[in-house]
Amino acid sequence: MLRHTKVAVTSVAMSLLFLLDGAAHAHAGAGLPDPARAGVADKLYRVDCGRSVANDESVWTPGQNVGKRIEFSSTCWLVKHGNQWLLWDTGVPESAHNDPKGWSTLPRLIVYHLDKTLTGQLGELGLKPDDIGRVALSHTHGDHIGNVSLFPHARILMQRAEYQWIHSPDGKNENVNQLMALARKLMGTPKGLQLVDGDTDVFGDGSVTLVATPGHTPGSQSLLVHLKHTGYVILSGDVAHLEENFENGIVPSLNTDSTASVQSMEKVRQLMKTYKAIFFINHDKHQTDALKLLPAYYD
Repeated sequence: MLRHTKVAVTSVAMSLLFLLDGAAHAHAGAGLPDPARAGVADKLYRVDCGRSVANDESVWTPGQNVGKRIEFSSTCWLVKHGNQWLLWDTGVPESAHNDPKGWSTLPRLIVYHLDKTLTGQLGELGLKPDDIGRVALSHTHGDHIGNVSLFPHARILMQRAEYQWIHSPDGKNENVNQLMALARKLMGTPKGLQLVDGDTDVFGDGSVTLVATPGHTPGSQSLLVHLKHTGYVILSGDVAHLEENFENGIVPSLNTDSTASVQSMEKVRQLMKTYKAIFFINHDKHQTDALKLLPAYYD
């Protein structure tokens, strides 16, 4: 990599400080909603954002299923709140659409395939990327942020801890370092970046709440959505990859903090009790295949 001049380094540093400082003042309001008083979102759509095949399930279930192939789903969600739209994660890059070779974050381990484009599915609802005012990111792994660049005018919501992590020095795990480098490339420098700290009320009425669930990555988050008929739904991010992992507190080897991972799973269990919430696990293909898919929705 070419060395930057002192002026260029200073410019980049100042830009980063501007993003961090500016985002602090864009905080949407912290805290979990009152179960009895929270507002409601109108609709929740599941968006097909890819599928993947991994060659060693034991990466996600340490000590078990060594060398066993496993299929995962990659799911995005679209929330309608009045005349506003929020997209939860952006999935596998659209450049992978119908590519038989697929796309990968870690080529030796996992390959992703994309059967439908995100923009095509938005189009089924008469929407264009510019109609999406907010894009919330569960974390910065490539299969979750692959299409951030499609939304240059949206407010990009992510935990401050996540943004700081991907811009921190490399650690001992080379796979994690590779994921961080890819995250920096895919994220770029979105002009609408909004960094949040902890549990955050997105619309100010308790209907959609970002829930801090660190462990998979330092700034991982989940999403709590309140709907009139369905009730509360928790969208997992990657707080758990499989239902069995969640039930038994199994932590994938790629997670950055095992203790935080277990604590976050317990936090979600408590939220499920408090809000009588349904829990949708992003990568659990068995569960995902049984859920409604856009243009069908939960309300």
